[in-house]
Amino acid sequence: MGEQGRQATQETAQTETVGQTERQTTVTFDVPQTILLSIGALSELAWQKMGLHINPVTRQIEPDMKQARLAIDTIALLIEVVREWVDEREYDSLRTLLTNLRLNFAEQLRRHQSQQ
Repeated sequence: MGEQGRQATQETAQTETVGQTERQTTVTFDVPQTILLSIGALSELAWQKMGLHINPVTRQIEPDMKQARLAIDTIALLIEVVREWVDEREYDSLRTLLTNLRLNFAEQLRRHQSQQ
């Protein structure tokens, strides 16, 4: 996470309850952090929709290349949106993720088309 992302994560203090002290930790997210979380969620869905990861709910391989493409295209847009909010190393990592998704998508699309 970039410097601004680290600064945005905050832990809060204590809350008094009747007769005892209870410690609570609250984490707040800013928009760039939420975008990064969205990229992570979309990348996992892309892998699932390419048929390369099992759906954890159904425990099945459920390829849907149209949805995989949508997830990958959305990730590409979000990476550029968040670029100014992350450091160069993290941006490079995001670009590598996108490249891996695109290469695997092309391979899986070729396999699906050859099976039809």
